[in-house]
Amino acid sequence: MAFSESLQGVVPIVLCILISPVFGQEPAKPAHSWDVLMNTPEAKDAASKLVGHCGNAETQDVMNACFALEYKNANRQMISMLEATLKQLDVKDQAGVRSAQKAWVQYRDLHCQAVGAIHVGGGSLEPTEINTCKADLTRVRIKEIKDSYRIPGTQ
Repeated sequence: MAFSESLQGVVPIVLCILISPVFGQEPAKPAHSWDVLMNTPEAKDAASKLVGHCGNAETQDVMNACFALEYKNANRQMISMLEATLKQLDVKDQAGVRSAQKAWVQYRDLHCQAVGAIHVGGGSLEPTEINTCKADLTRVRIKEIKDSYRIPGTQ
């Protein structure tokens, strides 16, 4: 076998490895089956009708989608509260709050991943466990932002 023939299978692989970082593309992380199921239009539609009553879902994919929606809603509220609060602060204080928020988000996400793994260990209920945890902590954080960063004399 000639040298050029032995390189035929290697060249495409090497090109893929070299080109991928150039375009900033990481290899795609495989989606877990529950990520796929809870993101179907049917699950999302059914979940949107159950917000606040996610435990009434008839299937796990709808329950997971519902709790994910509850977390997303809480997260949007938190971001809105944070943005309104930051507008009232001077630049130095804004930087401190942003740093604290970044650390808090990292804590929340890591903590809730651990809770999900410990409580249900990778089962189909794990997204519900994780998103419930994230929603609960995010609601607490909304109160913290409101109470902790309030400027005296403002609401």
